[in-house]
Amino acid sequence: MGVQLREKKMKSGQVSYYLDIYHNKKRWCEFLKIHINKKRPSPDDKEKKRLANEIRSKRENELIVQDNGLVDKSRRKADFVSWFHAYMTNKKQNYKNNLKTYKHLVRYVDGKALTFQTITPDWLKDWSNYLLGKVSNNSTMDYNKNLFTALEEAVRKGIIYVNPFRKIPRHERLKLKPVYRNAWTFDELQHLMETSYKIEPQYKQAYLFSCFTGLRWSDVNPLRWSEVIIKTIDGNQEWFIYFEQEKTEDIEYLPLSDGAVEILKQRKQEQMDKKEISPYVFPRAKETDLENSRVYKKVYYKLKQWAKAAGYDEKRMHFHTGRHTFATNILENSPDADLWTVSKLLGHKSISATMIYAHVRDSKKKAAVKALPTLNFKHSAA
Repeated sequence: MGVQLREKKMKSGQVSYYLDIYHNKKRWCEFLKIHINKKRPSPDDKEKKRLANEIRSKRENELIVQDNGLVDKSRRKADFVSWFHAYMTNKKQNYKNNLKTYKHLVRYVDGKALTFQTITPDWLKDWSNYLLGKVSNNSTMDYNKNLFTALEEAVRKGIIYVNPFRKIPRHERLKLKPVYRNAWTFDELQHLMETSYKIEPQYKQAYLFSCFTGLRWSDVNPLRWSEVIIKTIDGNQEWFIYFEQEKTEDIEYLPLSDGAVEILKQRKQEQMDKKEISPYVFPRAKETDLENSRVYKKVYYKLKQWAKAAGYDEKRMHFHTGRHTFATNILENSPDADLWTVSKLLGHKSISATMIYAHVRDSKKKAAVKALPTLNFKHSAA
């Protein structure tokens, strides 16, 4: 193994430094983008040369660490906040949720350096307490899950030996709290549809489509017509969507309900009437700024005003409610539906994630109890 600092002459008369690396029977070059005037070196040129030699030494050290399965202690002193931003940008999966975590992280460190070695179990407990003062228990767990996954990646890359989350005793870890999952009844959805309120029609259609498919906002807004598939099965026309879930990156093949199909047919007709040219099903609801979620914020505000105009608590109106509506109404209205089926329809990797939908409304419970037969107590034996 060897890492040599080489020079390449440039047309300008300067020389460009690069690393000539031979490692594991392979040879390659890595250009440093450091150029100096070798004939008449200035103080800056001398500093650049010193820096190039320092980079050569560091690169050689990285390869030695890599070969021996060691952790490079110098990398543990790197800034975790910057690393996390690069990690979530490159990863793309679950980007929106990671971005929320990142923004809280930036506020928490308040401009101070946060190295990998600073992140200890005690630091994580303080961080969790900070989050609990800003968001709910379950949201805190969600953000911590993002950090946990990122730190697992840091372990895989040899930056740290062990994920500090794993050092926290189980009895000291946050526990998921049961939360009532709000959902719309079909009567409430009908009332919303009949409520007169000035709102972009595609916002309403996108939200109702979520209620009839269980899709997240991150899957509804980028939905393309090319992902809508129509098949003829047993002489009947059946509609499906074939897409990649933004959160899990799993490919889903979802059969569509009549309500969802009706919304797609409306959009098709509107597209033809307005001579609309767009690959997206809901182009006016398509997010164009993932970093700041500008379209989502506008849609979110308008939907809440729509709910308020209908006489409902505006807190109920968000795309998570649409997802809950789909799952709850399937369990309540389909005699053949079970948690396993709903789990597959929602694209959950584990049925444990679907257990939150195992509740039924009070009216359903009441109907089940009322169905029990009654004994004739008048003729009971003395």
